[in-house]
Amino acid sequence: MKATVNQSVAERNITLVALANIQPSSFNPRKHFDEANLYELAGSIKQQGVLQPITVRPIADTDRYEIVFGERRYRATVIAGLEKVPAIISELSDEEAQEMAVTENLQRKDVTPTEEANAYKQLIDSGRHTVETLSVLFGKSENYIRTRLNFSTLIPELAELLDADIITISVASEICRYGEDVQREVYENYLKEGIQHYSSWRGRKAKEIAELIEQKFTIDLERYSFDKTECASCRYNTNNLLLFNDGGCGQCSNRTCLAEMNAAFLKEKAIQIAQQQPDIILCRDPYCTNATTVERLIASGYDVETINSCIAFPKNPIEPQIGDYDNSEDYEEALKDYEEEQADYMEICNEISRQGEAGEITLYAKIGQADITLCYVEKTAAQIAESDKVTQTIATQIAELEKKDKRNKEIATENTVDDVKRVIKEIDTTETKFGADEDRMMYFFLLSFLRKENYAAVGIDKECDYLKDEEKMNVIANLTTKTKAIIRRDFLIANFKDAFRNNGTAALLLDFAKKHMPEELADITNKYNEVYDKRHKRIEEKKIALLEQIEDAGHPQPEGVPQPIEKQQSEVAA
Repeated sequence: MKATVNQSVAERNITLVALANIQPSSFNPRKHFDEANLYELAGSIKQQGVLQPITVRPIADTDRYEIVFGERRYRATVIAGLEKVPAIISELSDEEAQEMAVTENLQRKDVTPTEEANAYKQLIDSGRHTVETLSVLFGKSENYIRTRLNFSTLIPELAELLDADIITISVASEICRYGEDVQREVYENYLKEGIQHYSSWRGRKAKEIAELIEQKFTIDLERYSFDKTECASCRYNTNNLLLFNDGGCGQCSNRTCLAEMNAAFLKEKAIQIAQQQPDIILCRDPYCTNATTVERLIASGYDVETINSCIAFPKNPIEPQIGDYDNSEDYEEALKDYEEEQADYMEICNEISRQGEAGEITLYAKIGQADITLCYVEKTAAQIAESDKVTQTIATQIAELEKKDKRNKEIATENTVDDVKRVIKEIDTTETKFGADEDRMMYFFLLSFLRKENYAAVGIDKECDYLKDEEKMNVIANLTTKTKAIIRRDFLIANFKDAFRNNGTAALLLDFAKKHMPEELADITNKYNEVYDKRHKRIEEKKIALLEQIEDAGHPQPEGVPQPIEKQQSEVAA
């Protein structure tokens, strides 16, 4: 007779079940079993037998059983060499089995903190419990339950240290406030076995470790200039992590999010500067650590120069506020100092403006780690003299811009071909009929393996050493049954491995992609054409500006210099 969940223990039948037909349950929160204790229990079982039966449930459509609780006794019985174990067989659903297994094991004294944490998490994830109901069920405070639940977020290495009492509950509580990346670094650098004594955090108090983590693994938000409104309520802000804080913006422990928000802000600020002040050049120093912002600007069509040294613009002095001073005399003194500083500031700014208008300096917007600052570089006498050769200089610059524009277009095509080559391997074309256009492609590749003695037969000068792409295209444009047979016989295997830049193979590759992956091709083409279009637009704008300089200076337009497209259009409209 099988027992039901509503039967009392006394009413349930105890059955001897073969160990070979029993398997552990995934619901058991206990994952670690002390080997010495297991062998001690096994010795007792050899002498006295299993005094308390385990509980199992039948596995549907089999003659096997799954342990609900009693896995420790089951393991000891296996060690003892017995073939059967007394068991109570209960018909239980997954939900009932999970709850009974978790609840029974949590009642034991030797459950580890992380096993307890995972058990609570199982019950909450089931949807049948909340922190409040678990508090009532197990007679624990809600804060106790929440603290234990946090341990489920520990990386395995730290969880092992906690279960082994190498770190305390309080220490683990401080560490699990942070994400996996911080936990990993804390473990590897300060808690891992073998760390030198002076570097180890083992044995330190929770408060001390909390302070050390904040010092080493968080970043002061005050250093950054982006809008930190969202940061005020973010769970990664130490102002919200710690019971006591020093106020201010707080410290950020999510370095990935911080880097993304900072990069987005700096990119937008740099674009605004470039659009509003086209004479200012975006730049960075050789050791710039903000590669993300620079890469995004370049991808958007903006040039970012690298400069070794520059002179920073002066900072506008901050006007004193009377509320910050104890008496009017101190305020008046501070106000007087401010007015003097403001006068000096304006004098320097005016001089910078004069130098800029005279062409004596080059203005830059320097991209730093947390902000963008204005700076300038003084030109040498030779550079100033050279700048007087306006016509020649502009002609050269326009030629360079045209060259860069052409190369940008080539880059867009090259990247498109490279990405199509990668993606084309992932699409399924097995159900698509092999078309005539694909047949021509096959013969193009086959021609690469054509023997010289057969060149004439397909209409090619047999004296040439190799076939050019143009010759291959001419052949496949005039294929006959005879030439097809000749080409096929000289070829065994063909593929698209030779697709590169704008060669014929690449052209055919793109034709293949148009048929079998039009959406993916459009996405890839658009991706790189967007970059090209942005760069092209910037170049056209610079060309217009340079030509306008010639006109303003009264110099004749250099011969042979093409008009920018936008300028041509404006002249036609006029």
